[in-house]
Amino acid sequence: MDIITEAELRRQIKENPKKGYLLFGEEDYLKAYSLKSFKERLCPDPALEPFNYIKLDGLDLTPDVLIGAITTLPMMSDIKLIEITGVNFKDRTQMSVDEYCSVLELLPEYDYNTVVISVAADCIDEGKPKRPSPSLKKLGEYLTLVQFSRATPLMLSRWAEKHFLANGVRADFAVCSKLVEYCGTDMHRLAAETDKISWYALAKGRDQIEPSDITEVAIADTEYDTYSLTNALTSGNKPEALRVLSNMRHRKMDPILIMGEVTSLMCSMVTVRMLADEGLSASEIVSKTRMHEFRVKLYLRSAAPIARLRDILKLCAEADASVKGLGQGYAPIERLICAL
Repeated sequence: MDIITEAELRRQIKENPKKGYLLFGEEDYLKAYSLKSFKERLCPDPALEPFNYIKLDGLDLTPDVLIGAITTLPMMSDIKLIEITGVNFKDRTQMSVDEYCSVLELLPEYDYNTVVISVAADCIDEGKPKRPSPSLKKLGEYLTLVQFSRATPLMLSRWAEKHFLANGVRADFAVCSKLVEYCGTDMHRLAAETDKISWYALAKGRDQIEPSDITEVAIADTEYDTYSLTNALTSGNKPEALRVLSNMRHRKMDPILIMGEVTSLMCSMVTVRMLADEGLSASEIVSKTRMHEFRVKLYLRSAAPIARLRDILKLCAEADASVKGLGQGYAPIERLICAL
């Protein structure tokens, strides 16, 4: 059983797609892009789309419906594309891995199909690096497994350069790096912000993106800064907390949004610490709270005891109320930091 990358999948789609694929991993944007590429490659004629392109939703899919889709003949084509999205193998109300496999074993008999199953991030047990889960091993007997790993900032900057060019504008690497730093690493958000900045520049009669266009037009991602600020608060590091807040102020982030996210994050940290103190493991906390495993492990790294976390949460709630109710801007957040 082999697991290929998104880059290898692009090559296969262009040259000779196989009969079945399972798309899984963290990067949902590239999965959606791959599905579009499959459709353009295997069903290019819109007139034949109703016959040769079958889109199914995993939420209400049954084995009988999938069998019906597989056994249906294509029209005026040698191949038919079956796309299955919305699949969550952790949802017991949906078709199980074994049910999918019982149908997928029919594919060699109906070789005019290409079946592509797209699983959203965290909707299948992936196992560990170089040790695929039992679910992936079973599906890998019938489908080519494609892992979509989270792109690095460098990769995203290169991607943004190409995205800008596709929109008819140019942006140097430094500008693209600033875009990733400012907007975050979510590719859906980056694509939307890249398009928005492109149209803004074109409307100004320019074909070159300027650094100021990013802060003028794009919406900043506060997730990283929020965690950095919260981490500084819990560790009692006032200089670091003030530095992060100064950076947020420089980027003109809304203080209401900052305090809302910090308070929410503190609530999550308190919840995780309480459950950990009760003896629950990280995996048990993930199951109980439905938080992402990465976040749970991140919060568990905080050495702050539950009593301190609760005190900080109370101060955060008071600062949050002041920011929202009195319109005092960043002052309540600065008082919060100084009160540590």
